[in-house]
Amino acid sequence: MLSDRPSLRPTVLTAAVGVAGAAAAAVPAPGSDLAALLYLVPVVFCAVVVAVAVPRVPAGFRRPWRWLLAAQVLYLVGELLFLVADLRDEERWPTPGDAFYLLAYVPTAVGLLGLNRQRASVRYRGSLLDAGVLSLSAATLFGVFVILPAASDGSQPLLARVVSSAFPVADVLLVFLVARLLTGPGARPPAFWLLVAAVISTITADVLWNLQQLTVGGLDAARLVNVLWLLYYAGIAAAAVNARRTWHHHAVDETTGGLTAPKLFVLAVAAVLPSAVLVALSLLHHAVPAGWLAAGSVALIGLVVARVWDLLQQLRSQSRRLATLARTDPLTGIANRRTLEHELHRVCRAGRDDDVFVALLDLDHFKAYNDSRGHQAGDELLKAASAAWADALGDGFLARWGGEEFVAVVTGGAQDAVRRVDALRAVVPDGQTCSIGLARWEPGEAPAVTLRRADGALYAAKSAGRDRLEQAVAAV
Repeated sequence: MLSDRPSLRPTVLTAAVGVAGAAAAAVPAPGSDLAALLYLVPVVFCAVVVAVAVPRVPAGFRRPWRWLLAAQVLYLVGELLFLVADLRDEERWPTPGDAFYLLAYVPTAVGLLGLNRQRASVRYRGSLLDAGVLSLSAATLFGVFVILPAASDGSQPLLARVVSSAFPVADVLLVFLVARLLTGPGARPPAFWLLVAAVISTITADVLWNLQQLTVGGLDAARLVNVLWLLYYAGIAAAAVNARRTWHHHAVDETTGGLTAPKLFVLAVAAVLPSAVLVALSLLHHAVPAGWLAAGSVALIGLVVARVWDLLQQLRSQSRRLATLARTDPLTGIANRRTLEHELHRVCRAGRDDDVFVALLDLDHFKAYNDSRGHQAGDELLKAASAAWADALGDGFLARWGGEEFVAVVTGGAQDAVRRVDALRAVVPDGQTCSIGLARWEPGEAPAVTLRRADGALYAAKSAGRDRLEQAVAAV
């Protein structure tokens, strides 16, 4: 049986190879054959590690990792084709490998979505809106500084412009998926953080690569870009190794609506960033793509408003739940003492045409039952008895007074009230019995006084041998 805690050796080895490969690729001059070959070594190794690690992931959690493995295979094919083109000194753009790079985004997205579903047993609309705010802010900035310049570069052929624009669009998708992981509820084991760090590394590398293409051009990536891409491969491999530890569902506290102070700060920065960029570019007298920035800012305002509305809905829902909890007994689910007092004052009002009867019920020998069978059995008896009494009362009112004592309130004629209340003795579960004291509310009498008279009748029933109903004498 596999241990739930993975060995650190493969993780350390993967990270070491990734860092060593990154360092080795950074030593030779970018563009040399040696640099290209050294770059490919850790890529191949990390792909092999993922291929070996994924079958060892617990069966019920393996599917997303298979998608990530498929992505690594596509990336590896792309890297091999890019290496061949580089060794042949081919300068065309895009390269054959770019098709596989772009295709790899599909299984990567599917895998990240699947892992996100495994992390939590609940789905919050708020976390989806949070991820939307972060990714829309990124999309606006990507559009201004990367997508629009690449798409409008008249010096490049159409295919090059399409591919150059497709990469940042796919990166925006990755931003959304990472934001969804970070803002959503769920477990965060080591594999989670390794995966997040890896995806952030490749997003950063892609942004730097696109900026390089727009400024200096060329097919040779800068050293930093190569290092970040290699850290992506090493991070995915290390995450796959650590995935032998399952991502169990994680209970999440809803009281804050999923918002914390750091998250709120990040969301505020993301929401205001496009507008701040628009203002900064205007002050610096740069050409401003006002339409794009304005559209992004308006869309962000819409998402923020939707997030506030979602918070209000959660607060209303929580208020309703708290109000329900304040009115009910937590064990039996029926009305509690506070609700009983409110109900008694409501029904015991002047001008009623029918009589009001208050009955106090007490389970006989409950302490002995509790001591002999255990507190759990005693709780089950209280729940079963209250459910049976509530069902037998029909339109009557039942509340827990405290301990094993309950109060029933019925209206109508005296004979009908006595019959209905006395019938409660026949439905006590598990062969147990109960004693009942019944009192009629007298007009003008305080409900508390009626309860005291019912309590006196209950004491008389227990003194007379229990398992009976006694009526209180009328108030003088």
